[in-house]
Amino acid sequence: MEAGTGKVDDLAALAKLTEQTLLKELELRYGQGQIYTYIGDILVAVNPFQQLPLYDSKHSKEYRNIKVKSKLKPHIFAVADCIYQDLLTNKEPQCCVVSGESGAGKTETTKLLVRQIVQLCTKSGSVAASSKLHDALIEINPLMEAFGNAQTKMNGNSSRFGKYIELLFSDRGELFGGRVSIFLLEKTRVTGFNRDEQNFHIFYHMFAGLSERQRTSVLLTNPDRHRILKSGDSCSIFTSKAHQLHHKAMFIKLQKILTNTGFLQEDCEMIYAYLSAILHLTDIQFEPDQETDGVFITDEYPLHVSTELLGVSAEEMATALISNVHLIRGETIVNLKNLVQAGDGRDALAKALYSRLFGWIISKINNKLKPDLSYAPKKSSCPVIGLLDIAGFENFTSNGFEQLCINTSNEQLQHYFNQHVFAWEKRDLDKEGVKTSHISFTNNSEILGMFIERPLGLYALIDEESKFPKATANSLLEKVRKHLIKYSCIKKDKGREPLFTIQHYAGPVTYSVSGMLETNRDTLSQNILECLERSESGMIYQLFSAQFSDNGELSTPNQELRRTKSILMCKQPTLERGKSLSKTAGRKVRQNMKKALKEIQDDSFYKHRTVGSQFQDSLAALMTKLMQCQPHFIRCIKPNNSQASQLFEKKLVSQQLRYTGILETVRIRHEGFPVRLPFQVFLDRYKFISYPLTAEVEAGTAACHTVLREAGLHKWELGTRKVFLRYWHPEQLKLVMERKVRQVVLVQSLVRRFIGCRKVQQLRQILEARKQAQAKSFLMMVAERSQQIHADLKELHNMDVTKHKQSLNDLAREAEESKIREQMIEEKRRKLALAEAEREKKAAELRLAEAQKRIEELETTRKVETPSSISSSSSSGFEDDLPSPELSKEEPKHTWRKQRANHKDHVAGLRNLLESKAEPPEQENVRLNKQKWVPISERLYATPACPYGIARKSPARPLHLQSIFSDPSHGQVYDPENVSHYARQSSHSKIVVNKVEHYNGLIQEALQSESETQNKSNWGKLVYMEKSQRCASFILTEPVIKIDGAHYSSDPSSHVALNSVENLFRDEQVGKIREYIGKGMQLQIDTEGDIWAKKLGMNDIIVQDHNDPSLSCISEEVIKDRGRLQKDKRVKIFDMKEFRSHVILEMHKAGLGRINLKDLYSRCCIVSLTLVKSSMDIMETPCWINIINLGALRMLRDENVMADFEKELKKIMRSNIDFTKISQLPQIDKQKPKKTDKKKGKLPQRKNQEADKVFVLPEPVLDRASKPVGDFQFKSPRKWAKLKQNGVSQLTE
Repeated sequence: MEAGTGKVDDLAALAKLTEQTLLKELELRYGQGQIYTYIGDILVAVNPFQQLPLYDSKHSKEYRNIKVKSKLKPHIFAVADCIYQDLLTNKEPQCCVVSGESGAGKTETTKLLVRQIVQLCTKSGSVAASSKLHDALIEINPLMEAFGNAQTKMNGNSSRFGKYIELLFSDRGELFGGRVSIFLLEKTRVTGFNRDEQNFHIFYHMFAGLSERQRTSVLLTNPDRHRILKSGDSCSIFTSKAHQLHHKAMFIKLQKILTNTGFLQEDCEMIYAYLSAILHLTDIQFEPDQETDGVFITDEYPLHVSTELLGVSAEEMATALISNVHLIRGETIVNLKNLVQAGDGRDALAKALYSRLFGWIISKINNKLKPDLSYAPKKSSCPVIGLLDIAGFENFTSNGFEQLCINTSNEQLQHYFNQHVFAWEKRDLDKEGVKTSHISFTNNSEILGMFIERPLGLYALIDEESKFPKATANSLLEKVRKHLIKYSCIKKDKGREPLFTIQHYAGPVTYSVSGMLETNRDTLSQNILECLERSESGMIYQLFSAQFSDNGELSTPNQELRRTKSILMCKQPTLERGKSLSKTAGRKVRQNMKKALKEIQDDSFYKHRTVGSQFQDSLAALMTKLMQCQPHFIRCIKPNNSQASQLFEKKLVSQQLRYTGILETVRIRHEGFPVRLPFQVFLDRYKFISYPLTAEVEAGTAACHTVLREAGLHKWELGTRKVFLRYWHPEQLKLVMERKVRQVVLVQSLVRRFIGCRKVQQLRQILEARKQAQAKSFLMMVAERSQQIHADLKELHNMDVTKHKQSLNDLAREAEESKIREQMIEEKRRKLALAEAEREKKAAELRLAEAQKRIEELETTRKVETPSSISSSSSSGFEDDLPSPELSKEEPKHTWRKQRANHKDHVAGLRNLLESKAEPPEQENVRLNKQKWVPISERLYATPACPYGIARKSPARPLHLQSIFSDPSHGQVYDPENVSHYARQSSHSKIVVNKVEHYNGLIQEALQSESETQNKSNWGKLVYMEKSQRCASFILTEPVIKIDGAHYSSDPSSHVALNSVENLFRDEQVGKIREYIGKGMQLQIDTEGDIWAKKLGMNDIIVQDHNDPSLSCISEEVIKDRGRLQKDKRVKIFDMKEFRSHVILEMHKAGLGRINLKDLYSRCCIVSLTLVKSSMDIMETPCWINIINLGALRMLRDENVMADFEKELKKIMRSNIDFTKISQLPQIDKQKPKKTDKKKGKLPQRKNQEADKVFVLPEPVLDRASKPVGDFQFKSPRKWAKLKQNGVSQLTE
């Protein structure tokens, strides 16, 4: 295939290749959408600056476990598969170095590599750790980009730090952990950047995404006022609306990533507060102070805001910013800073705050990627794949210390590439005696020596000059020119500015010496560090008490924070006019200064590591890791500087190809031997091609030659100890190995099939014999078992027959004995009857004898007093007036013995009635009497009549009835004439269907009782309920009544003991709950008719219908407490004013004279309370009571009261009173109203001319412009809810 056609996938396969043909081939492939090209095993990627359909799931599966790489188009996924397969095959650590200029696409390439490698190791049936880590690894890149990337002139998303991502695998190739190392963060960008550039992305994300409330909580206002966010002359930090929307979308995405990575909501808010402190800290400006020869802060508002957010003292921070503390020979010296030193100290503090925040975020990321040790290999080291993404080569208009460090690291990576591709190959070829053509390449060893050589290297000179406080840029430049003039790569500039030029591998770069010393020092004065370590914020204390680890993360201590003050709810600081903390602090420092030193040599500096030394150490640690891995290289090319798609600038691309050595790479990959394996390693991998796997083969030239000839390879070389292979040879050897393995597997499968068939045949014979033996033994067992069962059944039959006969005999014997007992009982009854008849006979004879005797005495008397003639003639008439003997035999109708007998019959009748479960009629003041319900007023005080008409002098006593009112053992006897209340209960409670039926029934009973008794002293009636069963009712006359769960009443006149009430149909749940009623509550009625309640115990007592005031007359206080009574708090549960309001509103609804009393009865006269436990349905509540206000009931039945209501309503309807200005209900009593204060916003109450009655009823808003009048409007939403529920929307006069 010829060059210049755009169809060459591997440039190393071309026989001849020049720079022009290479450039033309890349341009054609770029125009065709082929952005990837191979140079042997090296991939060249040209940034397309657009989205291409090359990275979907279809391509991911296509480039999985590749057999022949040349059959597929070059792709980044192919490199990922090669890295992963080498990891599994060679069992050695792998690394991939992604290099190129800034904007060439290194970061996106690294993301695609991570994604594909994780997809490769996430196989079906493998552990779920890979998929979890996949999500985490994909999410950490945007998180690190938000805090570590920024917009530069060359790239809109340039990495301003280097990162090395390590993926940890198990021996089976399963991903089980990861680790991120960072180095060379460009901290100076926090305090300043070049024109047309921006600060780190996170600042712009924060202002675009935070809400107004969130920005206020961290004391942020206008983003354009902050110094470090302004770019050039632009007045806004956002260039356009689209730019702002982009940052807002990135902020929303960042919020989700922070949550998934393990950051709490409080951590996120702390990060924003921390960034706000950095913004305000960099806004601090200094001016010279003539009084102290130091400086002072011009506007101290940023100082107060930043110290408030950092949790430190504003006065202490002001002192630290304007003064320095030095340790000289063990003595502490304090001096004031000049204007430049104060600005450098402020910027150093801001850079330290940001770098420590970034290090803390990296530590949280590594904690998320922490390896799962349950999947880790048993050996100490595990297979690792490292991916290096570092900032590319940079050459700006003004290049400083940061660009020097970035370009130095790129020089080191280029040297690493040259060593692997050129130097080490040439060294091995010469050492092994293999002849090949000479290959030249650009060796940058000299420039690396100039950078890192000690003690006269460039970084060593900068560190040495940084130790002198009086050192300047010119002194550093003179030292560089003096000691580094021997290197040809460094040149002196002829201008006046302190500049020098270094010839890098990518081209010459001019560096400015100004600011290098300050950037390299990057030291915070001791007083600033002490101020931050004394912070009251736990996060600030934690960040500044921790140390940076080797991988760039902040190693925070595990112990608990000693301070936990939050900086999330900071208040806006208030400044006192005329008071300057910095001036006051400057005067104090001036007074305490020991002496002014012309030049202060700080001993503490020698203990501090400079930025240059830290960079060299981190770069050395990175190269140590890379040297231990098998490298893979990806060269990223930037086609243009304008970041436009389909634009290929040949000059820019040619320059990159030249300084990266692509042409030399193509030539050495074509003619060289990148794969160089020792004989033993080669035979361990590939001897199976020619020798048996278990054969012992001597590692030598002959054995390796046999294997290579058997594999059919060409253009290989054998040295004295190594085999030299072309870059395509490993792929060919792999195919030969797979073919051999397939052949072996085929033979093994045939042999295993034959052996398996024989084993199956033998097993079938064994199973057949085993089945026959099992069947024979089973039949024998069945026969034995059948015989045993037959014998057992026969024995059981005999036992049953014997038991049956015995039972028949027992029955016969019992029948005989029963017959004998009945005969004996009959005989005893007959004898008793005879004895009783004999006694009756004798008694009759005695009575007859007494009567005869009496007659005889009377006759004798008559004979003596009158003559015999008269006696004989009139004796018959006199005898007619005497009682006859038959009458004398009769006993009086009412005797005490007869009364006791009647009482016994009465009790027996009660028991029969209770056993028959007859339903008693629901009627007040009744009791049982011989299976009949008779009013108590007629039967309770039964006085026995005298047989001779003589009245009893003893007072009447109430009958002691068992199971009617109470248990006699408790001593409860209810007397309607002597106590204030009495109860009626039965062993069979009445069951109520629903709440409406229950309330209507209570009202009907109360109305009937009122019509019968007409007793005005009864103010209420209490009904005790257990779920839907009515258990007892009580008439209330005393003003104070106590209701509790006692088993007996201590004072029947004012105490209701609910546990004394019996209910035969009470379930177990209610029985247990009743025991917890406890001290219960206290009811009280006042003179106005209001009912008050006070809870005495700990159990819950809840007033029902508190959530709907239209269903009850409860007070507003009950509604506020949601119906729940508070302990020892007196609350009005029935408000007479609310009752009157209900009546008037009902009149408004129905019209005058057409009020619905039935609805008002059940809605306005009953209050329900639940005891112990409440249910959603009141009819399912275990224990609850109903209180009927008889006074309210009488008012509704009183025609005079209702007439007064109608009069008041008519007067109110005639007067145009605004309902919204009336706050009370009508008062029927004739009390004069009190004058109200107009200053408090209340209208004076109006007086009626006809009567001294005050009416302040809520009235509708009468609109004269329209009829009918509009909707009601109330001050109280409770009263408006009543009208809405009743359907009252309009009112006509």
